[in-house]
Amino acid sequence: MKQLVIIGAGGFGREAAWIIKRINAFIPTFELLGFCDDAPDRQTGTCDGYPLLGSVANIPPGTFFFCAIGKNATRLNVLRRAEQAGLVAATLIDPTAEMAPDAEIGPGSFVGIHAVVSVGCRLGRGTIVNHGVCIGHDVTAGDGCQFCPGVCVSGGCALGDGVLMGTLAGMIPLKKAGDASVIGAGTVPLRDVPPGETVARIR
Repeated sequence: MKQLVIIGAGGFGREAAWIIKRINAFIPTFELLGFCDDAPDRQTGTCDGYPLLGSVANIPPGTFFFCAIGKNATRLNVLRRAEQAGLVAATLIDPTAEMAPDAEIGPGSFVGIHAVVSVGCRLGRGTIVNHGVCIGHDVTAGDGCQFCPGVCVSGGCALGDGVLMGTLAGMIPLKKAGDASVIGAGTVPLRDVPPGETVARIR
């Protein structure tokens, strides 16, 4: 069993703990030691029944960790700092997720319940592929991207670093989304999205 801490004692952290339980019920893999969080009110006590361990600096090198921070840039920054401190990034993949044999996803990533990552996909470090997401064939994505629940990305799309796709958003085949761009909930852009741009459906 790999000893693991979750960085971030919030909603995503509790969700990560749940996925760890689901992984362990299928194949015992992780011993969850508890949560780390720099927030002053999350230094002691418990979260979801696990101990709050204080700062990441308290965790010995060689321990596995999962960074459960939703904001893409912050998650990547914490991921890098934890690795520099000698911790080892773990990727959490729910047992019901379908990963093609040749699909690749970087360390510190999350693949949720009933997600699909198809053939030829290359997804970067610290990627969140949430519940019910479908990533089509040959999609590439940089580090720190986040696909919210129900997202569908069609084949051959290319995403830069830190792209956020909101709940039920989509991309049609072969389109691009630049670094730190945002595709809002329920939005399907019909063109490439430039770096840093936000596109959203207005109701």
